[in-house]
Amino acid sequence: MRRLVLAVLLLGYLAIFVRLPSIGRGARAFDPLDARGREAETAIEERRFADALPIVRDLAGEHASDPVVAYWLAEVHRGLGHPRDESAALEHLFELTSSADFACPALPEAYARAGDAEKALGAYERCASAAPDDAERWLDLGAAYAAAGRSSDATGAYEKSRALDGSNPRLPPLSPPEPAGESGKAPR
Repeated sequence: MRRLVLAVLLLGYLAIFVRLPSIGRGARAFDPLDARGREAETAIEERRFADALPIVRDLAGEHASDPVVAYWLAEVHRGLGHPRDESAALEHLFELTSSADFACPALPEAYARAGDAEKALGAYERCASAAPDDAERWLDLGAAYAAAGRSSDATGAYEKSRALDGSNPRLPPLSPPEPAGESGKAPR
């Protein structure tokens, strides 16, 4: 009986002061994961990107500060083969989250697919700076520097990655392997 009284008091408190939702209660803020959000998410999962685009664009217009919607927009543009629009959506996502977890490495890869090597390299640098303890981000940056012909910068990024996770099989060797044979020459 005592538990029942406590439960009723707790529910009463929550209903009055916390405003628990009730059936038939008035208007509430739109949840992007309601019907239109589910429709967009389903279309994305089913790779029906052309169907998802107008829905996600509408949601992005209404909920510009929602990272889920920004991510969906990037996914739709990637699926449609629009790397410039994808990179713009990922830039917005990066701004919203201030985290490399959500936009990296997709952001620099989108710039690379769009043919903008300079912006791709800048995005790799931002991703590594945003996640200084993430060995993968430093490895990606090293590879981008190497591709740009900046071997000294690549070495520095690889060293940072190795210091964070020396067991990564994607890391390049520390130095070229020594030639086999007693005289220092490779066997013939």
